[in-house]
Amino acid sequence: MKKILLCIFAILIFASVSSAASLYITTIRECTPEQVTDTLIEVLTGKNFTIDDVTPYKVSFNKSFPQGLGGYSHHNVVFNLIERDGNVKMMVSQKALLGVQVFQRSIDHLVPIIKEVRNSIDGTPFDAISNEAVNQLPGSGHEREKKLGITIGNQGPDGLYKIVNVDPGSAADDAGLFINDTILEINGRVLSEYDKKAVNSYISNKWGAGSSLIMLISHDGEQKMVTLRKD
Repeated sequence: MKKILLCIFAILIFASVSSAASLYITTIRECTPEQVTDTLIEVLTGKNFTIDDVTPYKVSFNKSFPQGLGGYSHHNVVFNLIERDGNVKMMVSQKALLGVQVFQRSIDHLVPIIKEVRNSIDGTPFDAISNEAVNQLPGSGHEREKKLGITIGNQGPDGLYKIVNVDPGSAADDAGLFINDTILEINGRVLSEYDKKAVNSYISNKWGAGSSLIMLISHDGEQKMVTLRKD
């Protein structure tokens, strides 16, 4: 009987993996692996996950979930962290341990937690966070939208923000923005009135909702208006 139940659980797990994502990737802006690790521990232990292992670039947790018919599957959730250009790419995967068998498990039920972690660190709105690991092939239904592709630096003495990175092929690149350009206004809002977290949240929220961003830029002492669009 026990073997039959294990087989049923295995079928259920396999079915859920075949129809859902088993890897979630998101890039957390302007932070360190240590900050991400501390936030992961705070958020997940608060949701009854137990710490399995902590290294400088990987954190793993354990938790048991009801699996139907009175049984439980024991899950191991792994967060791999890659630091690059002042950002941290967080890659989330999960394994289900059923008896002596190990299955790759869907991470769909972890998405709200992943978004909570990123939002608490860099302020990105929940609805602007998406899985960077989704299949991006044409015709998949998940074609990659054009990235905004700019990173702003810290607020200067004048209260304004300089662009410190422009991704090649991004909307910012297409619009003719350059590193060291100063952003004076976005959609009529004077940026000197807002702190950096508020500016990043506003940009992410508008871009995530599909809205255009109209920026007043100072480039080599000359002002120009540029419009960034996804299409």
